[in-house]
Amino acid sequence: MRLKLTSFLTIALSLGGAHIASAADMPVKAPMAAVWSWTGFYIGGNVGYGWGNGDLSLVPGPGWAAFGNPATDPGYLVANGSPNLKLRGALGGAQVGYNFQLNNFVLGAEADFSFAGIDGGRTTGFIAPPPGALIDNRAFNESDRLQWLATFRGRLGYAAQSFLIYATGGLAVGRHEFSQTIFNAGNFNTNAGSVNTTKTGWTVGGGVEAKLAGNWTAKAEYLYVDLGSVSVFSDSNTAPGFGLTVNTSSKLTANILRAGLNYHF
Repeated sequence: MRLKLTSFLTIALSLGGAHIASAADMPVKAPMAAVWSWTGFYIGGNVGYGWGNGDLSLVPGPGWAAFGNPATDPGYLVANGSPNLKLRGALGGAQVGYNFQLNNFVLGAEADFSFAGIDGGRTTGFIAPPPGALIDNRAFNESDRLQWLATFRGRLGYAAQSFLIYATGGLAVGRHEFSQTIFNAGNFNTNAGSVNTTKTGWTVGGGVEAKLAGNWTAKAEYLYVDLGSVSVFSDSNTAPGFGLTVNTSSKLTANILRAGLNYHF
């Protein structure tokens, strides 16, 4: 009886060892990598460069024709006081947003704020009026600046795993500062005015975003921004009330190209 039990245990141990050895020789499957999802909140920062236009439009008051030469004087002011100022400068700030991914499509919303130094201006020498004009030589000085910019946009994109391409658009809000001074060669009848105000407008653009290490992504984005117009009204400093007024508007549009980093929660 003892011999039979010993033989049984020997056979069992042999079979168990063979099974363990066979299992050890089997290849081990690597764990599957997690699929990246764009769904969720994110926060990040950006830096960029902007260029655009301050498109000026001057409207002279009735006094320039009544007290001067109506055939030349108002036209002289319009022609020389309505330039297109070229605006240039850097900007940088932060953004926060949320994405929802459905299959390959990504729907999201993003808000951002950037401090900006996108500005331009000009200072002319004294410009002679045309023959027959009664107006004196005048010099023109204008300054236009976008001080800060915020946008509130929707995003619609297409994702290919960890790469996203998207279109975006929505509300733009910015601080627009504009001034104009028209100097008289005889140091009288100078017109000067300025405005510094918050304007609302719209923006549209697009971009690409790609996954980096961990929960970080990098993006490159283009936006076109239209903040509408601001106006500056000024009267002559030595002849107020005689209609020697100037009302000049500046329409600000800008192109924004920027890069950013986002952390996804």
